[in-house]
Amino acid sequence: METTNIITEILEKFRIFDGNYKRDQVDAAIELQEEITPFLIEILDNVLANPDPYIENDELYDHIYSLMLLGHFRETKAHDVIIDLFSLPGEIPHDLYGDLTTSDLPTILMRTCGGSLERIKSLAVNKDADDYCRISALHAMTFAVVEGFASREEVISFFGTLFSGNEADDDSDFWGLLASFVCDLYPEELMSTIEKAFDDDRIAPEMIGLGEFNTALENGKEWCLERLKKDLERQSLDDIHDSMSWWACFNEEPQFYSAQEPDDLINYTHLAQANPSTQKKKKKKRKQAKASKRKNRR
Repeated sequence: METTNIITEILEKFRIFDGNYKRDQVDAAIELQEEITPFLIEILDNVLANPDPYIENDELYDHIYSLMLLGHFRETKAHDVIIDLFSLPGEIPHDLYGDLTTSDLPTILMRTCGGSLERIKSLAVNKDADDYCRISALHAMTFAVVEGFASREEVISFFGTLFSGNEADDDSDFWGLLASFVCDLYPEELMSTIEKAFDDDRIAPEMIGLGEFNTALENGKEWCLERLKKDLERQSLDDIHDSMSWWACFNEEPQFYSAQEPDDLINYTHLAQANPSTQKKKKKKRKQAKASKRKNRR
């Protein structure tokens, strides 16, 4: 069968959600990485140009496979459209991608950036973008340190500029989760900034407390970075089946996958969603139920 016909068949299988993980088609796409990549990017380009069909019809699923495969491929040509998709205003990114916006997005952003953090930074500071997409951009920057794309000092310095109080709404989780990433990277240089943010009530103590910063300082920089390295390994997309096939929306037999959190690690991007008081506020403004029916994993 000609390559073009094979790609057409793969994309047709990806197109409509039927409850089954398309393992064979994912394998075929990996075999044809170079040939299929432009088609996967085109799908994202089309979603960016007109997201409404995907928002209105939660059976459409090719944009999910496209995003995950392009992240797996480390495809730098997809980086701009991915940033643009998750910079869309309001609830659009959540309606399109469910909780991919906080689970795999940090890894995808890091893997597709090609070593440049400029577009990731642009999303992080974009006050018109959804806070959780911005938080995922910040999370991606911590992974970039582990990957060697940026120095810890560069990222810590950038994070230190984001505690002025003008970056988000007063009730936002932005600063609490940003603070957790500072803690992940070893917080020594920013402790006075962090303490002031607590004093100014920007960091909710139920999200992260000063005790966690003291623990990080006591254990040292290498301990912090090793934990962060393990966090990235846990969220790696190197084995895309390991990353996708266990999702609750699929009908495969449940197994233990490395994507699940070990007890000694915390996925900070889920902290605010797990906190009942914060979640109550967020539920009022999120319209994720429809998107999440198919796309949420837990």
